[in-house]
Amino acid sequence: MCRFALICALVGASIIHPALADEAETKGGLKITSDDGNFSAELGGRIHFDTYLFDRDIEDPVSTTEFRRARLAMKGKLWEWEYKLERDFASSGTGGMRDVYIATEVLGGKLTIGNFKPYRSINELTSSNEITMMERSFASASGIYADRGRQQGVGWLTHWDCYTFGAMAFNLRDPGGPRNEGVGAAGRFTWAPVNDEISTLHLGIYGSYENANRNSNPLVADVSYAGRRGPSQLISLTPGDREFFFDDFVDDEFFFGEHGGSVGTIGLELAGTYGPLYGQAEYVYGDFDGDYFLSEEVFDDFFGAPPTFDCDPDFGCFIGGQDVRTWYVMGSWVITGEHKPYDSKKGVFKSVKPHSDWGAWELTARYETIENKDIRKLEASNLRLGVNFYFNPRVRFMFNIVLGDDDFTGDDTNQMAFRAQASW
Repeated sequence: MCRFALICALVGASIIHPALADEAETKGGLKITSDDGNFSAELGGRIHFDTYLFDRDIEDPVSTTEFRRARLAMKGKLWEWEYKLERDFASSGTGGMRDVYIATEVLGGKLTIGNFKPYRSINELTSSNEITMMERSFASASGIYADRGRQQGVGWLTHWDCYTFGAMAFNLRDPGGPRNEGVGAAGRFTWAPVNDEISTLHLGIYGSYENANRNSNPLVADVSYAGRRGPSQLISLTPGDREFFFDDFVDDEFFFGEHGGSVGTIGLELAGTYGPLYGQAEYVYGDFDGDYFLSEEVFDDFFGAPPTFDCDPDFGCFIGGQDVRTWYVMGSWVITGEHKPYDSKKGVFKSVKPHSDWGAWELTARYETIENKDIRKLEASNLRLGVNFYFNPRVRFMFNIVLGDDDFTGDDTNQMAFRAQASW
């Protein structure tokens, strides 16, 4: 935190010195621009404070409060280059790094270098300030891309007419994790054949490939099916490097197999608005490499229940390639009449902005499911119902009820969640 404050102070000092003759802009936020217009800095941030209450079943989660996000950000211009530096104080260490990059215009698109989100999944690419429900779907870093929402690499994003295209090559290293040789790539194409003041129709397709080479952590699909801080279900796993996976278990508990492995996914998007109505859906197919053996004891420890297939008495339970599928359907109705706008440059939808001093009210719902087709009954799903109140364009309150269902363990834990949110 001290380092971040020092960086902000130094950058601020370098801005203010040559810009003493100029006035800082304060419309919609604080922004300072040098007198020649070549250098600028703008402060931003967000606070998301959550409360979670659980109706327990087999699992026994703890009802609690937490700062889901507490971020400070600085972005601006360095002549023809853009920059952004964002830190989340709700996460410790370098793992609190969020968007940290420099970017410039190249060949009619935006070239970005640093730490940011790969171009995949409309639900993942939608800002946490704009998402319809309190948590993202299983078709995101909250599920099939578990803990892989941002990566370090190089990306290029362009848009023309009603189309967008983005591609990124990246390292699998988490900002707070060790160095590794894991690599990946992702690409996304969208088309909005209808986009006017009343209605929008969005279609999208994306693909992703991740290869867990030397020193890479396991690549997993893992979901908190009853809401954040509730019970989780491991859906699939490719083991990553031997150092980070195999060495955690002694020989009488774990049977060696192939380490490393890769994950390939392809996803489809469909979304649209008509006046105050909004709908969104995704379907993702994932192929997780396997080729390793687990003892029945370790399988139970990992997946939360005994295997639903026969295991070899000498070698244990063989985990081969895993076919994972997830999909969701989500909708909302802004009962005060506002319309959810579309960002045609990024191919995502934004949250509504209240038209009156009384704010805006939105009713929301989502059903989602994720399943490992190669391990019988390994499936989790939930139904989420919610209400959003937009006090003003920068302050929002969210209420969600989550009805969780884990077919593999039989747990049916439910959650009631509340969020107070502010952004600037």
